Amino acid sequence: MLKTLDILLGLSVVMLMVSLIVTVITEAVTSLLQMRGKHLLEGVIGLLKQVDREFPEHVVDAVGTAILTHPLIRSKGCRFGTVIHREELTKLVLELAAEEGPQHLKTEILTELRDMLARNGITDAKATLERVRAVALQLELAHPEVSNNLRYSTAFLQEANSRFLAKINGWFDQTIDRVSDRFTRATRIVTFCGSLLIALVLQLDTAQLVNRLSEDSNLRGELVKQAMKVDAQTVAPRPDRSSLVPALSGPDRARLKGLVQDDVIEFPTSLREWTGRWTLDNFIMKLLGIVLTAALLSLGAPFWYSALKNLIRLRSLIAQKDDEQRETRQTTKVAVIPGIAKPASAERGSD
Repeated sequence: MLKTLDILLGLSVVMLMVSLIVTVITEAVTSLLQMRGKHLLEGVIGLLKQVDREFPEHVVDAVGTAILTHPLIRSKGCRFGTVIHREELTKLVLELAAEEGPQHLKTEILTELRDMLARNGITDAKATLERVRAVALQLELAHPEVSNNLRYSTAFLQEANSRFLAKINGWFDQTIDRVSDRFTRATRIVTFCGSLLIALVLQLDTAQLVNRLSEDSNLRGELVKQAMKVDAQTVAPRPDRSSLVPALSGPDRARLKGLVQDDVIEFPTSLREWTGRWTLDNFIMKLLGIVLTAALLSLGAPFWYSALKNLIRLRSLIAQKDDEQRETRQTTKVAVIPGIAKPASAERGSD
């Protein structure tokens, strides 16, 4: 039983180390492609279409782009913003219609936006904004402990009560939930593709790794030792970035990386060496093992960190139970049953 747990612990350590590389690749790709901002843009456009189905396609695209490229909304290093609150969205739509702020729309787009607001109960965006700001300021004077979002939410409900506000408030939360769900699915696809790429480049075969850990007791024991150090010295991973290994001390981190890189993963030094490891006899099994590795790596570093901690806890319990049973066997005296002779060892002991 302990051997099986040690094999799983060794596998968890390797997957944890390699999955950190996959995490870096995933973050780089999602940032480079601006996936979060583009998904939010699709959500804002869909929400504006829900407000008024007569809103032309090119107009709603221009308005959504202007909102998410606003200097106070746009994320650093990205074209689009990645976070927007309900009150911010409402306020920015009215500001665009009132021609306030740094964003300006073309005359045709501006006319269509004002017509859309008029059809939904807001005929004068500028006057509405002024009343909303005045009420929000009064609420801040009367209740300075209330958050800014709550002040503006109350002010909009009081001074901009209309079909436009009702539709924005009614669909905003559901829209953001769907945006988050679509982004999560897209990120999973990127994560699996990155995992498959890393597994192919390193030719990391899970089945072969498990067999090697089963046969090589020295490697298995060394990985278990490093797993104990990871469990003792790392902290819980952050939701946005799974930085586990940096929490180790310098020598331990270097030893763990060296162990995985030198003793577990054989980096190909050339394309000829990489292709030479593929043969007709092992092609199918090796490919299946690599795909399995990609699937395991796509689970992410937080998953493998949690699995490592649970396996260490289970191993400690089983090891403690084995020690107790061994101690019990060693201290228990041999019972003498009437009519049955004592074992030779017991007779010698009594003499």
